[in-house]
Amino acid sequence: MKILLLGEYSGLHKNLKEGLELLGHEVIVAARQDGWKKIQNDINLDSSFKGFIGKIHRHLKFWFYLRTFKNFDVVQLVNPFDFYPRHLSIAKWIYKWIKKNNKRFFLLAAGDDSYFWREAREVMEYGPFEDFLKYDAKVGKFYMEHDEAFAFNKWLSQIVDGVIPIMYEYEIGYKNHSNRLATIPIPMNTRKIKCEENKFEKKIVIFHGLNRYGFKGTKYVEEAFDYLSKKYPNNLELIIDGKMPLDQYLKLMRKTNIVIDQVNSYSLGVNGLYAMAMGKVVLGGAEKNGLEALGVNSSPVINIKPSAKSIVDEVEKLIECKEKIPEIGKLSRLYVEKYHDHEDIARKYVKNWLSIDE
Repeated sequence: MKILLLGEYSGLHKNLKEGLELLGHEVIVAARQDGWKKIQNDINLDSSFKGFIGKIHRHLKFWFYLRTFKNFDVVQLVNPFDFYPRHLSIAKWIYKWIKKNNKRFFLLAAGDDSYFWREAREVMEYGPFEDFLKYDAKVGKFYMEHDEAFAFNKWLSQIVDGVIPIMYEYEIGYKNHSNRLATIPIPMNTRKIKCEENKFEKKIVIFHGLNRYGFKGTKYVEEAFDYLSKKYPNNLELIIDGKMPLDQYLKLMRKTNIVIDQVNSYSLGVNGLYAMAMGKVVLGGAEKNGLEALGVNSSPVINIKPSAKSIVDEVEKLIECKEKIPEIGKLSRLYVEKYHDHEDIARKYVKNWLSIDE
Protein backbone atom coordinates (compact mmCIF):
# COMPACT_ATOMS: atom_id res chain seq x y z
CA MET A 1 0.00 0.00 0.00
CA LYS A 2 0.92 3.64 -0.39
CA ILE A 3 0.70 5.26 3.05
CA LEU A 4 0.93 8.85 4.31
CA LEU A 5 1.65 9.37 8.02
CA LEU A 6 0.73 12.95 8.82
CA GLY A 7 2.26 14.55 11.92
CA GLU A 8 4.73 13.27 14.50
CA TYR A 9 4.98 12.65 18.24
CA SER A 10 8.39 11.64 19.62
CA GLY A 11 9.19 9.37 16.67
CA LEU A 12 5.99 7.29 16.80
CA HIS A 13 5.32 7.67 13.08
CA LYS A 14 9.03 7.35 12.29
CA ASN A 15 9.19 3.95 13.99
CA LEU A 16 5.91 2.87 12.40
CA LYS A 17 7.18 3.83 8.95
CA GLU A 18 10.26 1.65 9.41
CA GLY A 19 8.07 -1.29 10.40
CA LEU A 20 5.69 -0.80 7.48
CA GLU A 21 8.59 -0.64 5.02
CA LEU A 22 9.77 -4.05 6.25
CA LEU A 23 6.34 -5.34 5.18
CA GLY A 24 6.83 -3.91 1.70
CA HIS A 25 4.68 -0.79 1.92
CA GLU A 26 5.56 2.62 0.49
CA VAL A 27 5.45 5.15 3.34
CA ILE A 28 5.87 8.92 3.59
CA VAL A 29 5.99 10.83 6.88
CA ALA A 30 5.03 14.50 6.52
CA ALA A 31 5.43 16.41 9.76
CA ARG A 32 7.07 19.13 11.75
CA GLN A 33 10.17 18.10 13.68
CA ASP A 34 8.33 17.95 17.02
CA GLY A 35 9.92 21.03 18.56
CA TRP A 36 13.44 20.75 19.89
CA LYS A 37 13.46 16.98 19.26
CA LYS A 38 14.40 17.68 15.61
CA ILE A 39 13.00 14.37 14.36
CA GLN A 40 13.78 13.90 10.68
CA ASN A 41 11.01 12.99 8.27
CA ASP A 42 10.39 12.66 4.54
CA ILE A 43 8.53 15.94 4.15
CA ASN A 44 9.64 18.56 6.64
CA LEU A 45 6.75 20.91 7.41
CA ASP A 46 8.82 22.95 9.86
CA SER A 47 10.69 26.18 9.27
CA SER A 48 14.24 27.26 10.05
CA PHE A 49 13.00 30.82 10.55
CA LYS A 50 11.92 32.18 13.92
CA GLY A 51 8.88 34.16 15.06
CA PHE A 52 6.27 35.52 12.69
CA ILE A 53 8.33 34.79 9.56
CA GLY A 54 8.71 31.19 10.65
CA LYS A 55 4.97 30.89 11.22
CA ILE A 56 4.21 32.20 7.73
CA HIS A 57 6.88 29.94 6.24
CA ARG A 58 5.36 26.85 7.92
CA HIS A 59 1.91 27.74 6.60
CA LEU A 60 3.22 28.21 3.07
CA LYS A 61 5.09 24.90 3.17
CA PHE A 62 2.00 23.06 4.37
CA TRP A 63 -0.19 24.49 1.61
CA PHE A 64 2.50 23.78 -0.99
CA TYR A 65 2.69 20.11 0.00
CA LEU A 66 -1.04 19.66 0.58
CA ARG A 67 -1.64 19.18 -3.14
CA THR A 68 0.63 16.09 -2.97
CA PHE A 69 -1.32 14.53 -0.09
CA LYS A 70 -3.66 12.59 -2.36
CA ASN A 71 -4.10 9.18 -4.00
CA PHE A 72 -2.86 7.28 -0.91
CA ASP A 73 -4.33 3.98 0.19
CA VAL A 74 -4.08 5.16 3.80
CA VAL A 75 -3.62 8.56 5.42
CA GLN A 76 -3.15 8.58 9.19
CA LEU A 77 -3.27 11.78 11.23
CA VAL A 78 -1.37 11.80 14.53
CA ASN A 79 -3.72 14.22 16.34
CA PRO A 80 -6.77 16.38 15.51
CA PHE A 81 -4.99 19.59 16.55
CA ASP A 82 -1.58 18.99 15.02
CA PHE A 83 -2.25 21.48 12.22
CA TYR A 84 -4.07 24.83 12.57
CA PRO A 85 -5.28 24.31 16.18
CA ARG A 86 -6.37 27.95 16.44
CA HIS A 87 -8.03 28.04 13.01
CA LEU A 88 -10.37 25.07 13.12
CA SER A 89 -12.40 26.13 10.08
CA ILE A 90 -9.21 25.93 7.98
CA ALA A 91 -8.33 22.56 9.50
CA LYS A 92 -11.85 21.33 8.73
CA TRP A 93 -11.45 22.23 5.06
CA ILE A 94 -8.05 20.49 4.93
CA TYR A 95 -9.35 17.23 6.42
CA LYS A 96 -12.39 17.24 4.13
CA TRP A 97 -10.00 17.53 1.20
CA ILE A 98 -7.79 14.71 2.50
CA LYS A 99 -10.82 12.50 3.08
CA LYS A 100 -12.10 13.13 -0.44
CA ASN A 101 -8.77 12.57 -2.22
CA ASN A 102 -7.57 9.38 -0.50
CA LYS A 103 -8.92 5.86 -0.10
CA ARG A 104 -8.83 5.59 3.72
CA PHE A 105 -8.39 8.23 6.43
CA PHE A 106 -7.58 7.38 10.07
CA LEU A 107 -7.04 9.37 13.24
CA LEU A 108 -4.73 8.39 16.07
CA ALA A 109 -5.89 8.95 19.64
CA ALA A 110 -2.47 10.10 20.80
CA GLY A 111 -1.50 13.11 22.87
CA ASP A 112 -3.82 15.92 23.91
CA ASP A 113 -7.19 16.21 22.25
CA SER A 114 -10.63 17.28 23.39
CA TYR A 115 -11.78 13.75 24.21
CA PHE A 116 -8.76 13.29 26.46
CA TRP A 117 -9.44 16.59 28.21
CA ARG A 118 -13.23 16.29 28.54
CA GLU A 119 -14.03 12.56 28.56
CA ALA A 120 -10.98 10.68 29.83
CA ARG A 121 -10.39 13.32 32.50
CA GLU A 122 -13.72 12.40 34.10
CA VAL A 123 -12.79 8.72 34.34
CA MET A 124 -9.13 8.79 35.37
CA GLU A 125 -8.29 8.90 39.07
CA TYR A 126 -5.29 11.10 38.29
CA GLY A 127 -3.76 12.75 35.26
CA PRO A 128 -1.67 15.65 33.99
CA PHE A 129 -4.50 18.15 33.63
CA GLU A 130 -4.23 20.50 36.62
CA ASP A 131 -0.42 20.57 36.64
CA PHE A 132 -0.36 21.23 32.90
CA LEU A 133 -2.74 24.18 33.26
CA LYS A 134 -0.77 25.61 36.18
CA TYR A 135 2.83 25.14 35.02
CA ASP A 136 2.79 24.71 31.23
CA ALA A 137 -0.18 26.51 29.72
CA LYS A 138 -0.54 28.90 32.68
CA VAL A 139 -4.24 29.34 32.02
CA GLY A 140 -7.40 28.39 33.85
CA LYS A 141 -8.85 26.42 30.95
CA PHE A 142 -7.12 24.74 28.01
CA TYR A 143 -8.42 25.55 24.53
CA MET A 144 -9.14 21.86 23.88
CA GLU A 145 -11.73 21.97 26.64
CA HIS A 146 -13.82 24.62 24.87
CA ASP A 147 -17.02 23.71 23.02
CA GLU A 148 -15.67 24.80 19.64
CA ALA A 149 -12.61 22.55 19.92
CA PHE A 150 -14.69 19.62 21.18
CA ALA A 151 -17.19 20.01 18.33
CA PHE A 152 -14.32 20.00 15.83
CA ASN A 153 -12.74 16.93 17.43
CA LYS A 154 -16.12 15.16 17.38
CA TRP A 155 -16.69 16.04 13.74
CA LEU A 156 -13.24 14.77 12.70
CA SER A 157 -13.60 11.54 14.68
CA GLN A 158 -16.88 10.89 12.85
CA ILE A 159 -15.66 11.50 9.28
CA VAL A 160 -12.52 9.35 9.53
CA ASP A 161 -12.71 5.65 8.77
CA GLY A 162 -11.43 4.77 12.23
CA VAL A 163 -9.89 6.10 15.43
CA ILE A 164 -6.85 4.16 16.68
CA PRO A 165 -5.79 4.71 20.33
CA ILE A 166 -2.18 4.15 21.36
CA MET A 167 -2.85 3.59 25.08
CA TYR A 168 -5.50 3.45 27.78
CA GLU A 169 -5.64 7.19 28.47
CA TYR A 170 -6.67 7.92 24.89
CA GLU A 171 -8.77 4.80 24.45
CA ILE A 172 -11.28 5.66 27.17
CA GLY A 173 -12.04 9.08 25.69
CA TYR A 174 -13.41 7.40 22.55
CA LYS A 175 -15.16 4.52 24.33
CA ASN A 176 -18.57 5.33 22.81
CA HIS A 177 -17.36 5.74 19.22
CA SER A 178 -18.54 3.01 16.86
CA ASN A 179 -15.46 3.51 14.67
CA ARG A 180 -12.93 3.19 17.47
CA LEU A 181 -10.57 0.41 16.44
CA ALA A 182 -8.29 -1.81 18.50
CA THR A 183 -5.72 -0.04 20.67
CA ILE A 184 -2.21 -0.55 19.29
CA PRO A 185 0.97 -0.19 21.39
CA ILE A 186 3.61 2.39 20.46
CA PRO A 187 6.06 0.96 17.88
CA MET A 188 9.78 0.86 18.65
CA ASN A 189 12.56 -0.14 16.25
CA THR A 190 14.80 -1.98 18.70
CA ARG A 191 17.12 -3.02 15.87
CA LYS A 192 18.44 0.54 15.87
CA ILE A 193 18.77 0.76 19.66
CA LYS A 194 21.78 -0.84 21.28
CA CYS A 195 21.13 -2.59 24.57
CA GLU A 196 24.02 -2.75 27.02
CA GLU A 197 24.35 -4.35 30.44
CA ASN A 198 22.94 -2.02 33.07
CA LYS A 199 26.11 -1.62 35.14
CA PHE A 200 27.00 0.96 37.75
CA GLU A 201 30.02 1.62 39.90
CA LYS A 202 29.82 3.65 43.09
CA LYS A 203 26.65 5.57 42.26
CA ILE A 204 23.38 4.61 40.62
CA VAL A 205 22.44 7.21 37.99
CA ILE A 206 18.77 8.21 37.86
CA PHE A 207 17.48 10.37 35.01
CA HIS A 208 14.24 12.25 34.34
CA GLY A 209 13.76 13.86 30.96
CA LEU A 210 12.59 17.46 31.12
CA ASN A 211 9.83 18.14 28.62
CA ARG A 212 6.47 19.59 29.64
CA TYR A 213 7.09 20.34 33.32
CA GLY A 214 3.52 20.07 34.53
CA PHE A 215 2.23 17.46 32.10
CA LYS A 216 5.02 14.98 32.88
CA GLY A 217 4.88 15.60 36.64
CA THR A 218 8.42 16.95 36.96
CA LYS A 219 7.60 18.78 40.20
CA TYR A 220 7.16 15.42 41.96
CA VAL A 221 10.50 14.23 40.61
CA GLU A 222 12.20 17.41 41.85
CA GLU A 223 10.75 16.92 45.33
CA ALA A 224 11.83 13.28 45.35
CA PHE A 225 15.32 14.12 44.10
CA ASP A 226 15.71 16.80 46.76
CA TYR A 227 14.99 14.24 49.47
CA LEU A 228 17.06 11.46 47.89
CA SER A 229 20.09 13.68 47.25
CA LYS A 230 20.27 14.54 50.95
CA LYS A 231 19.69 11.02 52.22
CA TYR A 232 21.89 9.17 49.69
CA PRO A 233 24.63 11.62 48.58
CA ASN A 234 27.13 8.81 48.09
CA ASN A 235 24.75 6.33 46.45
CA LEU A 236 22.91 8.30 43.78
CA GLU A 237 23.56 10.67 40.89
CA LEU A 238 20.33 12.46 40.03
CA ILE A 239 19.78 14.19 36.68
CA ILE A 240 16.88 16.25 35.32
CA ASP A 241 17.61 17.48 31.80
CA GLY A 242 15.93 17.73 28.42
CA LYS A 243 14.52 20.04 25.77
CA MET A 244 17.20 18.86 23.34
CA PRO A 245 17.32 17.01 19.99
CA LEU A 246 16.23 13.38 20.28
CA ASP A 247 19.67 11.99 19.36
CA GLN A 248 21.31 14.05 22.09
CA TYR A 249 18.60 13.09 24.56
CA LEU A 250 19.10 9.37 23.90
CA LYS A 251 22.86 9.77 24.22
CA LEU A 252 22.37 11.23 27.70
CA MET A 253 19.88 8.50 28.61
CA ARG A 254 22.39 5.82 27.63
CA LYS A 255 24.65 6.83 30.55
CA THR A 256 21.96 6.19 33.16
CA ASN A 257 20.70 3.19 35.14
CA ILE A 258 17.18 4.22 36.07
CA VAL A 259 14.83 6.44 34.06
CA ILE A 260 11.75 8.16 35.48
CA ASP A 261 9.21 8.63 32.70
CA GLN A 262 5.83 10.34 33.05
CA VAL A 263 4.55 10.58 36.62
CA ASN A 264 0.97 11.57 35.74
CA SER A 265 0.34 8.70 33.33
CA TYR A 266 -1.33 5.29 33.55
CA SER A 267 0.84 4.07 30.65
CA LEU A 268 4.38 4.40 29.38
CA GLY A 269 5.32 7.02 26.79
CA VAL A 270 7.76 6.88 23.90
CA ASN A 271 10.74 8.08 25.94
CA GLY A 272 10.13 5.38 28.52
CA LEU A 273 10.14 2.76 25.77
CA TYR A 274 13.43 4.09 24.41
CA ALA A 275 14.88 3.65 27.91
CA MET A 276 13.55 0.10 28.20
CA ALA A 277 14.96 -0.78 24.79
CA MET A 278 18.38 0.37 26.05
CA GLY A 279 18.06 -1.96 29.05
CA LYS A 280 17.25 0.64 31.69
CA VAL A 281 15.07 0.26 34.75
CA VAL A 282 12.02 2.44 34.16
CA LEU A 283 9.67 4.08 36.65
CA GLY A 284 6.47 5.32 35.05
CA GLY A 285 2.90 4.43 34.16
CA ALA A 286 2.11 0.73 34.52
CA GLU A 287 -1.39 0.68 35.95
CA LYS A 288 -3.38 -2.53 35.51
CA ASN A 289 -5.94 -1.00 33.16
CA GLY A 290 -3.13 0.61 31.15
CA LEU A 291 -1.51 -2.78 30.62
CA GLU A 292 -4.82 -4.49 29.86
CA ALA A 293 -5.53 -1.97 27.10
CA LEU A 294 -2.35 -3.19 25.39
CA GLY A 295 -3.14 -6.87 25.97
CA VAL A 296 -0.35 -7.20 28.54
CA ASN A 297 -0.57 -9.04 31.87
CA SER A 298 2.62 -7.78 33.53
CA SER A 299 5.49 -5.41 32.88
CA PRO A 300 8.99 -4.76 34.28
CA VAL A 301 8.03 -1.07 34.46
CA ILE A 302 7.82 0.04 38.09
CA ASN A 303 4.50 1.84 38.49
CA ILE A 304 4.55 5.21 40.24
CA LYS A 305 1.83 7.64 41.31
CA PRO A 306 1.95 11.44 41.08
CA SER A 307 3.65 12.01 44.43
CA ALA A 308 7.23 12.44 45.60
CA LYS A 309 6.70 9.71 48.17
CA SER A 310 5.77 7.17 45.51
CA ILE A 311 9.00 7.91 43.64
CA VAL A 312 11.14 7.87 46.79
CA ASP A 313 9.64 4.56 47.96
CA GLU A 314 10.40 2.81 44.65
CA VAL A 315 13.92 4.24 44.38
CA GLU A 316 14.72 3.13 47.93
CA LYS A 317 13.54 -0.40 47.10
CA LEU A 318 15.96 -0.42 44.17
CA ILE A 319 18.81 0.83 46.36
CA GLU A 320 18.13 -2.00 48.81
CA CYS A 321 18.29 -4.62 46.05
CA LYS A 322 20.58 -2.89 43.57
CA GLU A 323 22.03 -6.20 42.45
CA LYS A 324 18.71 -6.78 40.62
CA ILE A 325 19.06 -3.67 38.43
CA PRO A 326 20.95 -5.44 35.58
CA GLU A 327 18.34 -8.21 35.46
CA ILE A 328 15.43 -5.77 35.42
CA GLY A 329 17.21 -3.96 32.57
CA LYS A 330 17.36 -7.18 30.56
CA LEU A 331 13.65 -7.80 31.16
CA SER A 332 12.94 -4.25 29.99
CA ARG A 333 14.58 -4.90 26.64
CA LEU A 334 12.79 -8.23 26.20
CA TYR A 335 9.46 -6.57 27.02
CA VAL A 336 9.86 -3.95 24.27
CA GLU A 337 10.93 -6.61 21.77
CA LYS A 338 7.86 -8.69 22.60
CA TYR A 339 5.14 -6.05 22.80
CA HIS A 340 6.42 -3.02 20.86
CA ASP A 341 8.45 -4.43 17.96
CA HIS A 342 7.91 -2.03 15.07
CA GLU A 343 7.33 -4.77 12.49
CA ASP A 344 4.72 -6.54 14.65
CA ILE A 345 3.05 -3.23 15.43
CA ALA A 346 3.01 -2.34 11.72
CA ARG A 347 1.09 -5.56 11.03
CA LYS A 348 -1.50 -4.55 13.63
CA TYR A 349 -1.94 -1.17 11.95
CA VAL A 350 -2.39 -2.80 8.55
CA LYS A 351 -5.01 -5.13 10.07
CA ASN A 352 -6.87 -2.16 11.54
CA TRP A 353 -6.70 -0.21 8.29
CA LEU A 354 -7.98 -3.10 6.20
CA SER A 355 -10.72 -4.03 8.68
CA ILE A 356 -12.98 -1.30 7.32
CA ASP A 357 -13.14 -3.16 3.98
CA GLU A 358 -14.43 -6.35 5.60
